[in-house]
Amino acid sequence: MRDTCEKPLNWRAEGTRAIGLAPRSLVHRMDESDSCTRCFQSRSCIQAGLLQNAKADRPVEQTAAIRLRKGQRLFAAGRPLDRVYAIRTGSFKSVMRAPDGRQQILGFHFSGDMIGLDGYAAQVYLCDAVAVETSEACEIDARVLDAAARDYPAVQRRIQALVADSMRRAQQNLLVLGSMQGAERLAHFLLDLSDRHRGLGLSSREFALHMTRKDIGSYLGLYSETVSRLFARFENAGLIQMTRRHQVQIADRTALSALLGRPSVSLRIVKSSPPTAD
Repeated sequence: MRDTCEKPLNWRAEGTRAIGLAPRSLVHRMDESDSCTRCFQSRSCIQAGLLQNAKADRPVEQTAAIRLRKGQRLFAAGRPLDRVYAIRTGSFKSVMRAPDGRQQILGFHFSGDMIGLDGYAAQVYLCDAVAVETSEACEIDARVLDAAARDYPAVQRRIQALVADSMRRAQQNLLVLGSMQGAERLAHFLLDLSDRHRGLGLSSREFALHMTRKDIGSYLGLYSETVSRLFARFENAGLIQMTRRHQVQIADRTALSALLGRPSVSLRIVKSSPPTAD
């Protein structure tokens, strides 16, 4: 039996106010000449690789990182793709909006991720990218990236790997939404975030969740109230611990993993607890 609190595919729009592009006066451009050498993501970042491999007759201009506040939009769906972005710090969410105002969170992106590449072939942004918190992203000129992909096989392979990873994650999300119940979806979400933080060399046991319960619900196809109840159930069952606001700790990874693919597993409530707030 499916979770009765799953969102129907045609759920009502919960907010129709469009998020405008960040006004240029509000976007803080970080004027650091050595921003790449100071960034701990430089080993895997395309921009840093371009700077290292640039030919003498075709220098690559280093662009400064830009800083956006929570809720500001980095790029908008439908606009010509002239840049892709490497997230330096913070996090973003990919949002697809329907003409009638409905919206769907397609994914969350963190430090080290590239965003905008999904529209690279079509040369148009396919969704909005909105800052989940105060964040920094480095601009990479799409024309420079295209030229580098032709000149440097390593850059081309890196782009292909990033696009393939994006497609794999999208397919995985379809599996989660189509075959898993609510508790399984949230368990998969937390374990995936844990693995992604480990891949960045960060703690896979404790990390921040700056996205709201509403955003997590949109991503997982659940109502925000259901997400809050599931967080409370997970904590009461000893699977996770909310250490402080925005911070979650994986207390029992084995038990959390056991929820996946096993609908018969139920969470035993040890004590009552009100749903957590956004």
